[in-house]
Amino acid sequence: MQIRNMVILMLAVALGLPLLFTGTARAIPAFTRQYKTECSTCHTIYPELNEYGEAFLKNSYVYSNKAAKAKTPAQAKGAGDSVGSGQEAAAEKETVAGVDAPDVRTPPGKDPALWLAAIPEMLPVSLTASLNLAHNDHAKDKFDLSTRALVLQAGGTFRDKAAFYTTYNLYSEGHYDPLVGNVPGNNNPDLNELFFIWRHALDTPINVRVGRLKPKLSLWKSTNKTTIASFAPQVYKVGSSQFSLDSAGDGVEVNSIVGKRVYVAAGVVDRNDQNEKEGYGHLSFKIGGSDFLGDEPEIDLESDSVWDYLALTVGTYGYYGRYEIPTLSNNANYYYRAGLDADLSYKRLRTRFSGVYGRDSNPLFAAVPNDVKSLVLAAEAEYLIGSNVIAVFRYEYQDDGTGIHNRCIPAIAYAPLQNTKLVLEYKNDNISYHGAQSATDRITQLALAFSF
Repeated sequence: MQIRNMVILMLAVALGLPLLFTGTARAIPAFTRQYKTECSTCHTIYPELNEYGEAFLKNSYVYSNKAAKAKTPAQAKGAGDSVGSGQEAAAEKETVAGVDAPDVRTPPGKDPALWLAAIPEMLPVSLTASLNLAHNDHAKDKFDLSTRALVLQAGGTFRDKAAFYTTYNLYSEGHYDPLVGNVPGNNNPDLNELFFIWRHALDTPINVRVGRLKPKLSLWKSTNKTTIASFAPQVYKVGSSQFSLDSAGDGVEVNSIVGKRVYVAAGVVDRNDQNEKEGYGHLSFKIGGSDFLGDEPEIDLESDSVWDYLALTVGTYGYYGRYEIPTLSNNANYYYRAGLDADLSYKRLRTRFSGVYGRDSNPLFAAVPNDVKSLVLAAEAEYLIGSNVIAVFRYEYQDDGTGIHNRCIPAIAYAPLQNTKLVLEYKNDNISYHGAQSATDRITQLALAFSF
């Protein structure tokens, strides 16, 4: 099928599915304990973020909306307000063993008890585990039950001045390779992310993020999903290159919210054993719904309008990099990616569209370079049934230089508890390799994930 027809079909999926219905990744349980709020405050079904979760993330894990600021000090301390706003809550004197606690509004340096005032009250650590039962038509062992992953997460804020986040892969199993078998190998423990955020640096609207991080490119990280399978635009790779939009690297990023509804980010990545830096930029804006600070628009209760429930976020990004294998001479791969995302939600329906175009000068690191162009498109529609069930359908088109993939991925997710999720997913992947060879992969998975 031609690319033009693919684009038309995907637009129909993303924009036409609302007519069929009558009638929102990063946050961790440590944050719910810290802010004393429910998981559903920031998630539809975790780890997928809703618009309040997106605002929490963009504000460096601080609630900054008017509703939070309007709470009384006691409410702010116990209902998910920011650590910075919690200063007012802590300003209420508490009596411990008959002794009044010092007032936190005392200027720094006047009271030694304030020296440790920014240390979180509890250790901000969480764990996420997942178990999978999978059936693969092409595998020797068609059924496989395995522990897929155990990930340690930590994150928190120091008042409203700084924040940190880290994920560490304690144990995981590799991905399915139908040409090899159905039982994946084990991955070694590895640090995924570890970064520090200087929030509103020098009293400006700019946040500085430094450390091992995933660059802000797409509207969503690969973990910001209801399904088991990640969005192809975020995770696809070309040839022997290990670069993907969601790959982590050592870097520095500056980001800011402009006018409440525009978000900008730019950064530099320094990869190991490379003598050149990589750069990227991101721009997104939102129409309708709550803004990037979490403030909701005014609603006229006497004249209901479709615009009261419609929210559209559009984002674009670019990335340029260079990777060279140190043991090879003059076999560097220069690459770039340019993408466009859209996230449209109306009441219980959410649709997402993502497309990325790329070019690699030598992804096979051959003595004679072979230029490869790539195009990956994805469209997804999901509908929230009740408060804890989501039905999802995704279509993906992926041309990565090796072959063309056409994937259809229906799934349904159920959350009996806010920190527990059960997902049934089917993936039909039709692959047309460059040449006469073609294949179809059919994988069905039942996954149980829980965080604590």
